Amino acid sequence: MSILACEKNGRPHTYRFPWANFTDLLRTRAREIPDKDALIFCDVDTHARSSLTYAELETRTATIASALHDRHGIGPGDCVALALPNAIEIPLLTLSLFRLGATSVPLDLKRDTPDRKQFKINDSGSRVVCTFNDLFDEEQCALPESRLVATEELDEADPPVPDLEPEWSGTPDLEQHTNVVLYTSGTTGTPKGACLTRQSLTSNADGIIRWLEFDDTDRLSLVLPLHHVNSTVFSLTMLMTGGTLVLNSRYSLHGFWPVIQEEVVTATSIVPTIMHDLNASDGPAASDLTHLRKVMIGSAPVPAGAACRFVDRFGVPLMQGYGTTEVSLRVTGVPPSLEPELYRKLLEENSIGRELANCNVAIQGEPDEGELGEILVRGPVIADGYLNQPEATHESFSNGWFRTGDIGCWKTVGEDRYYFIHGRAKEIIIKGGVNISPIAVENAIVESVDEIAAAYVIGMPSERWGEEIWAVIVYRDGVEPDETLTQSIRERGLSGEVEGLSAFEAPNHIVVYDPDDLPKTSTGKVQRSRIRDILVEERG
Repeated sequence: MSILACEKNGRPHTYRFPWANFTDLLRTRAREIPDKDALIFCDVDTHARSSLTYAELETRTATIASALHDRHGIGPGDCVALALPNAIEIPLLTLSLFRLGATSVPLDLKRDTPDRKQFKINDSGSRVVCTFNDLFDEEQCALPESRLVATEELDEADPPVPDLEPEWSGTPDLEQHTNVVLYTSGTTGTPKGACLTRQSLTSNADGIIRWLEFDDTDRLSLVLPLHHVNSTVFSLTMLMTGGTLVLNSRYSLHGFWPVIQEEVVTATSIVPTIMHDLNASDGPAASDLTHLRKVMIGSAPVPAGAACRFVDRFGVPLMQGYGTTEVSLRVTGVPPSLEPELYRKLLEENSIGRELANCNVAIQGEPDEGELGEILVRGPVIADGYLNQPEATHESFSNGWFRTGDIGCWKTVGEDRYYFIHGRAKEIIIKGGVNISPIAVENAIVESVDEIAAAYVIGMPSERWGEEIWAVIVYRDGVEPDETLTQSIRERGLSGEVEGLSAFEAPNHIVVYDPDDLPKTSTGKVQRSRIRDILVEERG
């Protein structure tokens, strides 16, 4: 079977983009709905607002593409790095590069060190680094093979841009053209650049559209970093449906709900840390959120109890999905049109949902229902490997399948197969030969101990057990961290008094953290592996 295909109902299945290419899509939207808002940008700090219609989006991307091509020689196959904060220029530049058949390489300005920025620029061979005037420090990050270009200068060219983007021919070479290189946010070692192709990006966007039943009435608010796969692919869903994309300058607890309400947003995408913030703070009544149809959540384990509290409080369904950068975002999702009782059951059981339209999901070794194994994915959503890393590519992409490194299982619910995740393969704790899911332990602690807002469970080296269980906890607002209280929680667990947690699974050590001190990725996902490294180092 082709790497661009999966299997549906016993037959090979792939995805065909309905337009000749992105250039054709932009021109079609500009012709059919010229005056409709395509992009809205909200600065949550200054409260400034700007917008572009579909006609303006087509013109601006043509202008930028023309400037990049005529002045800087950017064409098919060239890489361009984006050194920008969340700004409307990111989707503009990304689409402009698509029009040139070129490749976007977003940088993480907040968390990338100068050396890491330099690595991404050099590894991708980026010929140009686009930035705002005076934002990117060229002295800190030397650019021997690249040159800086201020985005302010790219609006001065005269279209038309040459038609350089290849049309969608159905041939693997063109469908596997890399549109975006997204570097994985590993905590150690060299980051890996996942080569997301126009086939993988659009087939995943199509799967999300079908999953969430998006249409041209949707107004999608994005608060996560625009260099992340979540925002990259969700942005495409609105362009492909003719909806409206609402971009936030950053995630702001105090700005989250005002943007949702003022822009009459119908959907948004968050991570569990944002859900925790919203649960713990003031917010609108459910009666004021009737226009908000769904909130997507994923990118990190979702605590079931907190998810139920969010739904009960705000009256908006949470749609959990699962995926990775290498599969271009989502490959499973809980459907939005389920009967209420079934939806609640899946929410409480923390399901990551069913297989989406343009992929296959499997558990390695094809184990029986409920048995754990590594989650595998195949289909047109798969990235074209890692840039310049053949060994890592061979290790993770094998026989048409991508090995996610996540451990999960499947269960039959009704007539469908639903998936459940138990943690990263490297994070599964093996105590005395017994596999223990850190997510299950975390959920039991948070749900049974009222004083705890969040818990992160890891395995630490132990001569007797191989690994022993440690928990890093964050107390709820208003609870004063106290050594006596912490010791009491530990003893309750070890004596079997925590519901859903056996004494064998209970943490033998508990460390209290301030939430601001937890190591996180740019999307707010807490890095258990980094916590473990810190504690191992401190332990000596």
